[in-house]
Amino acid sequence: MNLDGLRPWGGLAGGSPESADVVVAGIAYDGSAVYRKGAALAPQRIRSLSAAMPPVAEDGRLLTGLQVADLGDLDAGTDIETGWSNVAERLSRVPPAALLTVLGGDHCTAIATLAAEVKRHPDVAVLWVDAHPDLCEFSRGGRWTCGCALRRALDVSGLDPARVIIAGGRDYDPEELEFIGANGVLLVSAQDLARNPTLSAEKIADRLAGQSVHVSFDVDVLDPAFAPGTEIPSAGGLSTREALDLLRTATDRATIVGFDVVEVSPPFDSGDITTFAALKLIFEVWGMSLLARKAAGQLSKGHGKR
Repeated sequence: MNLDGLRPWGGLAGGSPESADVVVAGIAYDGSAVYRKGAALAPQRIRSLSAAMPPVAEDGRLLTGLQVADLGDLDAGTDIETGWSNVAERLSRVPPAALLTVLGGDHCTAIATLAAEVKRHPDVAVLWVDAHPDLCEFSRGGRWTCGCALRRALDVSGLDPARVIIAGGRDYDPEELEFIGANGVLLVSAQDLARNPTLSAEKIADRLAGQSVHVSFDVDVLDPAFAPGTEIPSAGGLSTREALDLLRTATDRATIVGFDVVEVSPPFDSGDITTFAALKLIFEVWGMSLLARKAAGQLSKGHGKR
């Protein structure tokens, strides 16, 4: 792909982390993947192809009022169990007014991200968009594998499970369903979304109304037809269109304070369609945030140049 003359992040990059509207960071780690590794390569691939994205949301709103600062990749070391805290500490220093955008990595990178978000926004709620709840106490040989990502994030952050909504779930271990039922987690399955997308998204919106929300988006929530480049493809998932509509409706009465996209695995992708799906989601979430920030008068006065 010829990206000559184009700047990263649709030409929006270059702001200061202290004053930017959006702060991006990568966590190039896939040590918790137990099936197919490759997600550690995603942050750089996403950044590279971000230059191809126009700074315009799909509804025609310009994003050129956004200032985007990219911190580069943060080092989680070789083991997320010991490496998450250093990453979380750095992310926690991102100003609360900025929209934190994190590029995984496997989904265990969200352990650091959510720990940081609880410090940035103590009242944060989490929309976990994923084919898998990742709520196992022990999974596939360990307690810090991807099947345990959300469980460990709850442990280290102190986040109340009742502040978590899981959307798009369709592959479960029995103990995950037990945890969901016992702890007030709202599960809106892929089947729910397929049968009645509007009602299902509104159910999430009712729970999130008036709250600060971090969206953790595992690209495997998309059907493999739309995102083949991921660790664990799961049939019966959402289309990219359905995912975009879900995010827009579910967060319409909330404030998005953070977004992470994980489990993009470039070695298993086909023509970068998974990477471009992730980029589409990132830019549209930025657009949703831009609308809210403009309404609140919080947008910086800087303007990106393509």
